[in-house]
Amino acid sequence: MPSQSASARKTAEMQADVPAETGFVLSVSKRLKAPRALVFKMFTDGAHLVRWFGPIGHTCVECVVEPSIGGRFYAALTGPDGVLRRVAGIFTEVTPDQRLAFTWAWLDEAGQPREPDLKTIVTITLEAQGDETELNLRHDGFPSAARAGMHDKGWESSFECLAQYLAERA
Repeated sequence: MPSQSASARKTAEMQADVPAETGFVLSVSKRLKAPRALVFKMFTDGAHLVRWFGPIGHTCVECVVEPSIGGRFYAALTGPDGVLRRVAGIFTEVTPDQRLAFTWAWLDEAGQPREPDLKTIVTITLEAQGDETELNLRHDGFPSAARAGMHDKGWESSFECLAQYLAERA
């Protein structure tokens, strides 16, 4: 695992003893050199999200962010393989500058959830650390540790892209 100060700190909670109602859980943390309000804006303003969201090598070609309870979250990403991948969700919690939660579902070519019965939730908590922000992501509801693990590198890489975007704006 990379050093905690050098890159995203990962605390994988992908163990079998997570309660059945939440399924398997992935947790990723990242210290960002930006104030909490700015980091919150990176997730809630589509003009910013489209510039950094997605793993390294992916381009966010479209996004919709409606940061209010019941509002939409949508992102379309083109990967290095040229394949368009789309994800959508609904905001379930929005506490300005502190916390966001939204459902997460990968979409098929027709724009419908690929797995209609799979309900995962992304929760992002931001903690001020002086002039920096500790970003903590919890993505839960996976049916297996392997499925949770498939998202691990993607989130870590996305947060590296976010850190780079914030550094360019500094």
